Amino acid sequence: MRIGGIASGMDTEQMVQDLMRAESMRLNKYTREQEALTWKREAFNTTNKKLAEFILEVRKDFGLTKTTSSGTIVNSSKNSFDWVKTANVSKESVLTATASANAMSGTHKIEVEQLAEVASVSSEDISGLLDENSDFKTEYHSQTLNINGKDFTIGQDGINGINDLVSSINNAKNAEGESLGLKAAYDKDLGKLMINTKDQGADQIIKVGDNTLSQSFFGAGSKVLVDGVAGKNAKIQFNGETIEKSSNNFSIYGVNYQLKSADPGTEITVNVDTNVEGMMEKITGFVDKYNELIDEINGKLGEKEYRDYQPLTSEEKEAMTEKEIELWEEKAKSGLLKNDATLNRTLQSMRSGLYESVYIDGSDTKNKDGLLAGFSHITEIGITTGNYQSGGKLEIDENKLRAAINDNPEGVVDLLFKTSDTDVPKLGDNPTAAEIAARNEALAKKSAESGLVNRLFDGMISGMQEVVRVSGTGEDASLFRSVKSNMLIDFVTGGSMSKIDKNIMNIGNRIAREERLLSSKESRYWSQFTAMEKAMEKMNQQSGWLMAQLGQMG
Repeated sequence: MRIGGIASGMDTEQMVQDLMRAESMRLNKYTREQEALTWKREAFNTTNKKLAEFILEVRKDFGLTKTTSSGTIVNSSKNSFDWVKTANVSKESVLTATASANAMSGTHKIEVEQLAEVASVSSEDISGLLDENSDFKTEYHSQTLNINGKDFTIGQDGINGINDLVSSINNAKNAEGESLGLKAAYDKDLGKLMINTKDQGADQIIKVGDNTLSQSFFGAGSKVLVDGVAGKNAKIQFNGETIEKSSNNFSIYGVNYQLKSADPGTEITVNVDTNVEGMMEKITGFVDKYNELIDEINGKLGEKEYRDYQPLTSEEKEAMTEKEIELWEEKAKSGLLKNDATLNRTLQSMRSGLYESVYIDGSDTKNKDGLLAGFSHITEIGITTGNYQSGGKLEIDENKLRAAINDNPEGVVDLLFKTSDTDVPKLGDNPTAAEIAARNEALAKKSAESGLVNRLFDGMISGMQEVVRVSGTGEDASLFRSVKSNMLIDFVTGGSMSKIDKNIMNIGNRIAREERLLSSKESRYWSQFTAMEKAMEKMNQQSGWLMAQLGQMG
């Protein structure tokens, strides 16, 4: 039981609070440290997120990744770029064309004689085989329709009505588990079943087995029962040469053609040329994004630090307005990553990756004969780093870049996006010095052989992995895996706890221990004051009794 200053007249509550405030100085130090570490972790994670978003945006902008209709992101190669070359078609009602990065420039003459077609067959009017519910009448049960070697038996495997048959054909697979590649549909008004192959071309066949049910569907002696029905190949004249393709969508010499209609006798001109302005736009857009990122990181590394502004305790916040707290914490959070070694290494890796030469074979980087043909250094296409004050941002000489694109567009693309075939060995749990040396050698070789943008990405990803080891993933683990699927493997197998998280946990343990000590001290102070109050109360009682006795004697 805690007794206030009833006997002594002292403000015991305030005295205990003052004593505990002094005792709490160490606890406050720990809570400030913990809050500062939490802020630093957030600052690291925010910066790492920006690095990841930069990589994903640049990949998408260049066409290094594409999103499928289902939302899946798939990787593409530089050969699939559609912004390096243009293909202008004289009559787009007949065909359209898009040129890949490795398309052969020049003018091509094309005549579309025939479009590719699917194999297709339609039944007779079969409505008489069905009842009012579109189910097959009883007399047709157990009869089989054989299509391309696959049996579809009425009354079995869920085939009771015409809609069941359509579904079964659409989902049919052969004995090897491969799709039959058929599409079926039934038109109730016509009373007819149509079956098509999914793919086009002369090698696509629909053949129906000749039996009673088949004759009911297609008529006795029908060609589809005897020989089968075949699709057609597309047939074109390409620069005077007859070419057949099994699809209306195909590529020749790096140009993808999409045939729309046949127009025999009409010669169509397709002019393939370098897309100079398109390439300029892509490269300058990349440089702008890169410079924005460099500004962001340099800003964090050079941000002013306000040492007098420490994280606030809950007691200090109670004495401040929301706006005062906001302004205070804005300064307290400033400079958390000032001159950070991890970010500095990442930035240096980004800069050096862009400013080192690209080699055909990175085994011997001292041999200049091994430099990439065409262009091997970023300055050769008119891109340089600015002065020291710019912090490593890139500058473009547009005239020189445009001239490089005009002269050798393939060389510009190769300089930026060349890929290396060098495999980098993984290290086990206890690698030997020789294994480590071999891996480092492979990493150096791969870097020397990689185009500047790919090299930049590799350097950034290594830096991001280091930041993850320091601060964890925050809420962005899936984002990092989108950048590189196995990016977090080492972190996860290592226990998924960052250096900062370990420090926060250790400080949390100190805080818990300190809070137990403070609670014990507060109880002791109250015990001491309570004992004093009881003693004084007893003394007061004795004094009162004594005075009463003296009064009676008088």
